[in-house]
Amino acid sequence: KKPGAASLPDDLIAEILSRVPYKSLCCFKCVSRPWLALCSDPGVRRRCPQTLSLHFHQTLRQRVGQRPAHCRPQLSFLPPGHRDATIYDSCNGLLLCRFKDVPTQVGSRYFVGNPATEKWIDLPDTEPMKRRYPVIRLGFDPAVSSHVRVFPLVHDGDICHRQDRVTGLEIYSSGTGGWTYTPSEWGDGIRVFGNSRSAFFNSTLHLTTLDNSVIAVDTDGKTWRKILTPGACNFDTIGLSQGRLYAVNYGEVWVLEDYLDDIYMAVHAIHPEHSLIFLTAGNMRSLMSYDIDTGKVHAIHTLGENFMHKYLYTPCFSKWLPEGH
Repeated sequence: KKPGAASLPDDLIAEILSRVPYKSLCCFKCVSRPWLALCSDPGVRRRCPQTLSLHFHQTLRQRVGQRPAHCRPQLSFLPPGHRDATIYDSCNGLLLCRFKDVPTQVGSRYFVGNPATEKWIDLPDTEPMKRRYPVIRLGFDPAVSSHVRVFPLVHDGDICHRQDRVTGLEIYSSGTGGWTYTPSEWGDGIRVFGNSRSAFFNSTLHLTTLDNSVIAVDTDGKTWRKILTPGACNFDTIGLSQGRLYAVNYGEVWVLEDYLDDIYMAVHAIHPEHSLIFLTAGNMRSLMSYDIDTGKVHAIHTLGENFMHKYLYTPCFSKWLPEGH
């Protein structure tokens, strides 16, 4: 008689459980007391993949004569008077935001928050942070580290116009609570606009540019890369799916097949788990999903004509950051 699953070593069961979606892991707690202990283990929960559940999006403020905005990006876990914030980036369940109209003497302008746990921390001010519209991105991978990195790019201009070049990079680490500055090693002429897309992959931040390339830098600011795009195109967006880096350019979807040798392959899919593409269309900016396998289009939500940016969101319940608010 073959041994049952109950005879498997606990470490093997824990390894299997760490690969199932978080919702399923919660259900498995009801199997038995030993499984309850295994499913409650912080190491298992930290490695457990989360399921894409929703998106945050921003809208323009209503003006006189306009119809009311469809949604205001308010974060209810913030204290009163600070809930009107601008979202700058999202990464593995965390949001990088900026408080609106916060006087310098009051405190930090930027914060990192977790809507799932309703925890957030202020970021200490640094010179690039004092600019109103810097290129600033978030890096966080709970499977690797509980610490957060924030990357504001330093430009040779004051407001980050399309013609401004990247001259350096500030990196914030929640582990040290401080900032480090490193001059750019991407070479001269690299331009990154405020709306440039990014992806945090292999403990490295990746950014699209206006110069036919994807640039990358690790969390320590020691390894810098410039990856040329296929056909000298500018990617509209990049993202991480199924452990690989994907990019989109005018309806074409590419995957970086060989990360070390910068080899791309044309494919069709951007979703953390499935072969789905999310897109917006029409004057009212309808959010839809397109299933590559079945060819079906599904309408999700009407964002409205005041829609600006959207950020896909996957809840994060693992431990992160030092003690904050």
